[in-house]
Amino acid sequence: MATIEASNKLDRFTSQLSAHIWGHRFKEGQRGPEYVLEFLNVLFGASYSLSHEYYHRKRSVGLRKFIFEGVKEGSGSNDILVLKEEEKQKLVQAVQENNVHVLKQFLKNLEVVLYNTTGKEADRSWFARSLYPLHESLLYVELRKKGKDLSFERNFFARGGELYFLMLGHGTDKHINRRKFIENRFQQLLTKNKIIEKVVDKISSAFEEKEPYQDRTCKLRSSSQDENVPALPPSAPQDNEQLFEGFADELERLLLIDLDIYEMFHLLTSLICFQLARYMHERALIVPSQFTYFFDCLDGINKPITQQAASSFEQHENLIKQKFEHEFEQKVQESLGSSDHIEQQLPLWKADPEIFFEKMGLSQLRSRKGIIETMLLRCNNADDVSGKLKDIVREAVSDQLKKNQLNITRVLSRDGGFATYRRGSASNYRYTISDSFLQMLVFTKVKPKEKMEYNEFLDVLFREYGIVIGVSQAKESGLYEQSRLNVRYFQDNEKALRDKLRHNGLLIEFSDATAMIQNPYASTAEVSYA
Repeated sequence: MATIEASNKLDRFTSQLSAHIWGHRFKEGQRGPEYVLEFLNVLFGASYSLSHEYYHRKRSVGLRKFIFEGVKEGSGSNDILVLKEEEKQKLVQAVQENNVHVLKQFLKNLEVVLYNTTGKEADRSWFARSLYPLHESLLYVELRKKGKDLSFERNFFARGGELYFLMLGHGTDKHINRRKFIENRFQQLLTKNKIIEKVVDKISSAFEEKEPYQDRTCKLRSSSQDENVPALPPSAPQDNEQLFEGFADELERLLLIDLDIYEMFHLLTSLICFQLARYMHERALIVPSQFTYFFDCLDGINKPITQQAASSFEQHENLIKQKFEHEFEQKVQESLGSSDHIEQQLPLWKADPEIFFEKMGLSQLRSRKGIIETMLLRCNNADDVSGKLKDIVREAVSDQLKKNQLNITRVLSRDGGFATYRRGSASNYRYTISDSFLQMLVFTKVKPKEKMEYNEFLDVLFREYGIVIGVSQAKESGLYEQSRLNVRYFQDNEKALRDKLRHNGLLIEFSDATAMIQNPYASTAEVSYA
């Protein structure tokens, strides 16, 4: 019941449908950097072990109070966070800094600022704001305020980050050396800045925070269907095994480059967002098949290319819509039973519609419930239930469900730097390549201090991701013939990517025909593969 009460918008029917496809649970409203922060929180709380069965959560209320004093409690509230005088005195004594304000400003500048679709800063409460994890001591979970109390709520905080943790666990089951490297490398990155740890310890000691041990523990795996435990669909470890192993391989390659956690964080955001979007798309396939991502590298200046990139994005959204339709049909058929069963139960449902709503998992439905009940009372036989009534139920739940899940993939693609949103355009979303996303692609495909021929790089992106940029990939995928575009458009798109790579210091050109992709960073470790 906790999940239903916490969501307040999605009823049990839609929650179960979504969980059946992708797992429990991805949530609308979660931003790209938050997926990374959640994953790091889980990994840190699990003692940097991808095989742990549980993790510990940190509140760090005192640290947040110190940093975000003067911030209001979010949308719809005029309450401002103000420290008590005794708290201020304890802070001065504990920190023992001549200028507490300078320290506060330094930590405040580490805030991960989130933006909405209009480009404005998201209106977040002080207890829901996060920091760049320059050290593990700056990691803490998002809290929720109930009355005057701040509390953990798993369904409010950890969602995609937990599922990504589980994906990496499955993806490294057969690659133990890779798992150890990922675990050790993250621990190295998040424990390097010892000075920050000392400062945070001083601040926290001033607030004398004590947390119940059991309240901080959250399960990661469970044999029972516990709604407070994250869970991938039962078939995912087998159906998506190759994908999960690819995720771990890509993450390992990115972690090999010698960068600090701040620089790495932006690349991790692009990588994890791209991986989760691919996971959602792959799970949305009703029949296993190859799908492509066409990227507009010309930044919207070429209309045919822009439209093709928008069409590619729309095709993937249609995958999700079609998957919902497919799962809906199966779910309804399973819930209603045979025609004979419907005929037998219909008088009971009409006498007490709540029995019908409970059976369908629609008890918590808020909108259109009256419309469904009116149609139910008009049903005279099983054909009416399987026809008109089912159509009304579909309209009531699928629009909201599609909207929520489409928003998830839109946020992942936008915050991951591989899609652009243009307000007022007929094709609002299209696949594009940001600098951060492009850097991530290079660093996960070209080893540190090594090079790769440009055309080979394009072929690798096509083989592994279905990414289409230039002429060769467009022809091999069938997109060239399907789009009916002049070959020059794909040539211009390919040239634009070369320009982006050169701008980022990732391309060496020897001639018009010869160019090499380079990874300029040194390697942080030598890895032996299992």
